[in-house]
Amino acid sequence: MAVNTRKTKFIVFRTHGKKINNEDCILLFNSNEIGKPANNSLIFNIDRIHNAGPERNFKLLGVLFDEYLSFDDHINLICTKLSKSLFCIRRIKNFIDQNTLKMLYFSMLHSHIVYCLNIYGCANTTSLQKIRVKQKEAVRIVCNAPYRAHTAPLFKQLCILPLDELIKCNSLKFMHNFINQKLPFSFNECWLLNYQRNPQLNLRNANDLFVPAHHYATVKRLPFYTFPRLWNDEPDRKTIPNVNTYVKKLKKSLLDAIVF
Repeated sequence: MAVNTRKTKFIVFRTHGKKINNEDCILLFNSNEIGKPANNSLIFNIDRIHNAGPERNFKLLGVLFDEYLSFDDHINLICTKLSKSLFCIRRIKNFIDQNTLKMLYFSMLHSHIVYCLNIYGCANTTSLQKIRVKQKEAVRIVCNAPYRAHTAPLFKQLCILPLDELIKCNSLKFMHNFINQKLPFSFNECWLLNYQRNPQLNLRNANDLFVPAHHYATVKRLPFYTFPRLWNDEPDRKTIPNVNTYVKKLKKSLLDAIVF
C-alpha cells in the first residue's frame, strides 16, 4: 500500500508540564527501495500535530484528538452540533407534543452526546460543563420548563440520564462486556483481577480489578484507570450476566440517585 504523505500525520501525547524539543520531533518518510540509489525526492517530512503548529488536532473515527488529550476541540464540535439541533427543536416545540420532542432529543442531541462518550468523557469537568449546559437546555425545552428551571426533576420525569451519570453508565456497560468477554479480543488483557496477579496470596479484594498506580490528574481520568475503579465499586448487580438487564437496573439506580 502506497503511503499518502499529505494525509499522514503524527502526534506526541503528553501532559501540560512535559516539555518536548521540537528538533527531536522531526519524522521523515523514506520511500526509497533498499539496495537502490537514494533519491531525495522520495524522502518526505511528516507533519506533527500540536498546539503551536498549523493543525491542533486530528480526527480519528469522528473524534478529535489533541496532544494533551483534553478533547476541548472535540467538545466544541459537539456543542456546535447541539446548538443547531436546539435551534430546530426550539422552533418546533409549540407544534408537537412532549413525546415527539423527546424522540427528537434522542435523535438530534443524545446521539451526538453518546458517540464515543467513553473516549471524550475523560475530559476535565470544566470542559464537559459546556455539554452539561446544552443538555439541560434541551431537557427544559422538551418539558416546556422556564429558562432557569431546576433540571434534576426534569431528568427524572423524562428518564434521561444527565451527562455525568451517562458517562458512568456507558463506562460500566463497557466493563460488563469486558468481564463477560463480549469485547474484541484486543481488550482481553487490558485489566487483570487481583488474584490473577497474585494467585499465591489470599486477598480480601481478590475478585476486584487491579488499578495501576498513577501520579498525574490527567492520567487518573483516562479510561484505563477510571473504568476498573468504577467496576470495583459496583454492587452485586454486576453479577447479572445479561447486559441489557444489567443496564436497565443500572440506569434505574442512577436515576433514583438524582437529588433535587
